[in-house]
Amino acid sequence: MQIAPPPPEQAPFPDTIGRADVDAALRELTGAPVTEPAPVVPAPPKRDATWIDGLARVLAVAYLVVLLAAAVAYKGVFLQALVVTPLLAAYGLVVCGYIVSRFCLSLLYRPARPAGLEPHVAIVMPGFNEEAAIGSSLRSLLALDYPAAKLELVAVNDGSTDGTLREMHAVARGAGGRVQVIDLGVNQGKRAAMAAGIRATEAEIIAFVDSDSVLAPDALRLLVQGFADPKVGAICGHADVLNVSDSWLTRMQAVRYFVAFKVVKAAESLFSAVTCCSGCFSAYRRDAIVPHLEWWEGQTFLGKPSTFGDDRSLTNCVLRTWKVRYESRAVSHTLVPSGFKQFMTQQLRWKRSWTRESLIVGSFIWRKHPVAAVSTYVGMALPLIAPLIAVRAALFMPLVHSAGPPLVYLLGIYAMALAYGLYYAARKRRYDGLWIYGVVFCFFYLFFLLWQTYWAILTARSSSWGTRPATAGMKGSS
Repeated sequence: MQIAPPPPEQAPFPDTIGRADVDAALRELTGAPVTEPAPVVPAPPKRDATWIDGLARVLAVAYLVVLLAAAVAYKGVFLQALVVTPLLAAYGLVVCGYIVSRFCLSLLYRPARPAGLEPHVAIVMPGFNEEAAIGSSLRSLLALDYPAAKLELVAVNDGSTDGTLREMHAVARGAGGRVQVIDLGVNQGKRAAMAAGIRATEAEIIAFVDSDSVLAPDALRLLVQGFADPKVGAICGHADVLNVSDSWLTRMQAVRYFVAFKVVKAAESLFSAVTCCSGCFSAYRRDAIVPHLEWWEGQTFLGKPSTFGDDRSLTNCVLRTWKVRYESRAVSHTLVPSGFKQFMTQQLRWKRSWTRESLIVGSFIWRKHPVAAVSTYVGMALPLIAPLIAVRAALFMPLVHSAGPPLVYLLGIYAMALAYGLYYAARKRRYDGLWIYGVVFCFFYLFFLLWQTYWAILTARSSSWGTRPATAGMKGSS
């Protein structure tokens, strides 16, 4: 296999989302209209699987096993090719081993056992110009299956210029003191809003939920069970795509999110070394983040304020000395970009933060479990090498050395794409034809996202979100 899988990414601070977008997504998710106000966000209906679903899943599993076995057997070809084309063969061997190991390790993952924990939790929700959706999002959190006396919400208005602050206060007035509203006055960026929320509560566990995400009713209760281990400093929940049917892009992302969490984060969690707690839904032990709060809020990179990649950066702060795990049963549903331009802007922002935070995690991950360390370093190296390998295999060899079409290279990409798609089909309770979009995504990654990595590195000092004010994150900005 000749192309590296994209590294798992953190969820973004939501771009502008209207109430109509949320309602449409919820109608798609639940099959029922959403009325105003929306105090409860229903979980996706669980439909009984039929024998057809079972048969389809068995076939998907069988095909996946054959594919992975073939990939392992194919290592022999790479070993023989080391003499002729050492760079290409070595790269293919590493990628093949990396992907197969991720799948195999993820099979050993188990969620945390119920421990009866009900710690005091504060959910911090920053908001910027989200008048149409913030009220519904906050009310849905108030309706979670968690003791009311042990759950508080901290809503932070990040200098919105619309009615976001008004909507926050409207929810707070009817919440019996369970919602605290903080107004930053001017736009300072998500990180400043998160830090203000952390300082405003004494809760033992601090959770973050993006305002474009909705939680399953039992998500919070399930997530906190992992904190029964006193050495666990952070736990990342699972994220599914809410607006799956919006476009071909959202369908691709649905498969990508599923595999990134169920495979990559599950494999990392085996060694308590999850490298990014998603902003969709994650929770941190207060004692694990408060000592780093001042540094994290004022973090700079090459002299510029770090205005994005907040989730990955905060995870690094905790991961250095604490365990960080993934909880597959704690499910959130999040809206993702449905348009090409918005999606590409988001991906560039993610890659810039990945560049910065990879330098940090690389400085200490070697102290963790050796398997986790090797996996992290390989995951950092492959996206840097992949574009060079692609150019060599697809252009240089055929044009300069008359090697013919890069059939082996393309076959490797197809095999990897098929493996990701089949995994999605095999793990779904009901057979889901969306798995084919997992195959499409790998080729989309090859033609569009693969080449973004170098541009992200060259522009890593940029503080621009691309979709929010360039001044966000700078004190005193307006």
